[in-house]
Amino acid sequence: MSDSAVDTGRFARTLTLIVFVTAVFTIIASLRLDGVLLQIGVLAIGAVGFITAIIGFLVAASQFYDATA
Repeated sequence: MSDSAVDTGRFARTLTLIVFVTAVFTIIASLRLDGVLLQIGVLAIGAVGFITAIIGFLVAASQFYDATA
């Protein structure tokens, strides 16, 4: 990896894991929940996945910040 950029490998691995876990939880929610509760569950799962992806990017970007300091 280049020291002058965000660690894309780390971010890609984290993003892949987040996508997999979000998909599994969404499938489980679709099997267990119905109607409005399903919509709320999928929205909540998606929101947690999105926030986790943002945190994953910040962790990957922190390596770049530490390298420049």
